[in-house]
Amino acid sequence: MTLLAPLFLLGFLAIGLPIWLHRLSSENPNRKQYSSLMFLEAGEPRRVLAKNLQYLLLLALRIGVLALVALAFAQPALWREPGAVSGGTAQLHVIVLDASASMSWGDRWERAQDAALDVIGGLAPEDRAQLVSGGRVVELLTGQTIDRALLRQGVAAARPGVFFLDYGQLARAVDGVLRGAELPVVLHLITDGQEGALPTRFAELAPTEPAELRVHNVAADGEANWAVESLVGSTLTGEVQATVRSFASMPVAKMLSLELNGLQIDERRLEIEPGGRANVNFGALELASGANRVSVTLTPGDDMTGDDTRIIALKRAEPRPVLLLSGDLRMRDTLFVSSAMESLAALALVPETAAAAELADRPLADYGFVVVADAGALGDAQVRQLEDYVANGGALLMALGPRTAAQSAVPLTGQQFQSGSAGLFGGDEDYASVGALDATHPALQGVELLRAARFFRHTAIEAAEEDRILISLDTGSPLLLERELGAGRVLVFTSSLDREWNDLPVQPVFVPLVAGIANHLLGGAGFSSERSLGSTLALRAVGLLGGQIFDPAGDPALGLGGGSDDVLLDRIGFYEIASGGNTDLVAVNFDIRESDLATVDAATIERWESLGQRDAGETAAAALTGDREPVLESLAQWILIVLLVAVILESWIGNQHLRVRRGMAE
Repeated sequence: MTLLAPLFLLGFLAIGLPIWLHRLSSENPNRKQYSSLMFLEAGEPRRVLAKNLQYLLLLALRIGVLALVALAFAQPALWREPGAVSGGTAQLHVIVLDASASMSWGDRWERAQDAALDVIGGLAPEDRAQLVSGGRVVELLTGQTIDRALLRQGVAAARPGVFFLDYGQLARAVDGVLRGAELPVVLHLITDGQEGALPTRFAELAPTEPAELRVHNVAADGEANWAVESLVGSTLTGEVQATVRSFASMPVAKMLSLELNGLQIDERRLEIEPGGRANVNFGALELASGANRVSVTLTPGDDMTGDDTRIIALKRAEPRPVLLLSGDLRMRDTLFVSSAMESLAALALVPETAAAAELADRPLADYGFVVVADAGALGDAQVRQLEDYVANGGALLMALGPRTAAQSAVPLTGQQFQSGSAGLFGGDEDYASVGALDATHPALQGVELLRAARFFRHTAIEAAEEDRILISLDTGSPLLLERELGAGRVLVFTSSLDREWNDLPVQPVFVPLVAGIANHLLGGAGFSSERSLGSTLALRAVGLLGGQIFDPAGDPALGLGGGSDDVLLDRIGFYEIASGGNTDLVAVNFDIRESDLATVDAATIERWESLGQRDAGETAAAALTGDREPVLESLAQWILIVLLVAVILESWIGNQHLRVRRGMAE
């Protein structure tokens, strides 16, 4: 036995109090003088003895109550061997059902359920078992139990998912389930042994927790599958190309039908060679205004229906006028930006260049967004006009070029210039380079080559709390930042958009950067319409704010919690994004890795199982020999029960004794 808090044993010193009080009360304080006792008859010895016993019992109970209180606080506990309860013969069987998408092929899942029921039926009476489902995450279907009926109910209720399963990641996740198990563990993995799910290093399949590993392969020979591997389309031409892949050992002829917004518009026959691919090019589609739902379906279908259809969302590119405000009489500061926009055919931008003084004659609501090449060229009237435009939902890119030196603060957004910056140009070096870059922002996808650009001058400003810094120079000064104003947004670029202050316009990354910024200012009009199953999607990531994401069933998609608006894309189909009167679509498709039904051979399964044999043997031997780490079993609950009984007895006997004392006093 051991004590978890032995210092509380000092409470035993309190037992001196009842001893002292009982000693004081042993003499009767009510004494009266009496002439002689010779004529009185002696009391019966039996009654005197009973009173003395009652007195001593009361003293013992009071001492015992104090001792039990001190002992309870000291928290006594017994060491016991982990295998003592089960006699060292019981085992914990952890049954892991592979719930990946490939398990939905044909009757694989029914075979997996039968295999799980066979394991449950073969358990010894003293064995415990736990049912686990392995998909994108590991889900505990039951706790550790001896209830066979509960285990069978868990097997019947389990269903395969739609995600890809990596066996290495599954092994790491299952380790958390095995950790802390008191019984020898037998780990049953019921799976189709998909070869494509093996990790890069075979050793990653080994459980780090001691366990005997048994792999139950429910795949059968001759299982074939065909899938639509890819589907791509052009928003400009409307052309669509699909690729069908064979995961079978025999040739086959199939039909591939094309649907646009729910209507079948074309169908092609194709011959697919064993293990080969077939490409199908469809003619130009007449895309409707806005986002279009495009899908291709392979018929006749096979035993895995999820990969027989593939979808994409195509949004027709419509000409979008963009206003470029120049601060140069010869319009040279907008030349590079205008040329870059004209090359972005996918966005269909139509740049219009005008002097800043001509802004009053331009209906800003007709433009997709506005670019100010030099904020210093704006007068008070132009600033107020742009403020109204942005507050009502407009978008603005504003560069702080050479004429900004005449200003006391950044127009519209109001950031202050850094004090001590000579000539409002930052840094004493010959040039600065890009330092930090927010690669999560939708405007900055694929622009890592920005670090090659050289910035000889820039306007150094102090970022405010409401600013989001997207790019910083290696001097720490902001280069590109974003601020929301009313219903719109402003991007502030602290250098020039021509070659006067930097060499960015002649870098290969300039056009992709302009494309990302333009796409962001347009509200994500050209953002990727396809996302991977299991990835996340957020309104902020696609440049849409204050809207809602709906899942393929039309229900609002819930965020992942923690104050994040990220939505897990856990269903196959079209997710709809509604924001500010605009609607966009994101297509989520079946993971093609799950389409390959090739399984590992028997030798690989045997080698896999051997990874757990050595540790499992050591664990079982330790359980039988008592070498496993002992476990503490607290005695506090039993001490509290005895204490409660002692308190009740002390109260009852104390009342009896007090009544006798009062009788003596009368």
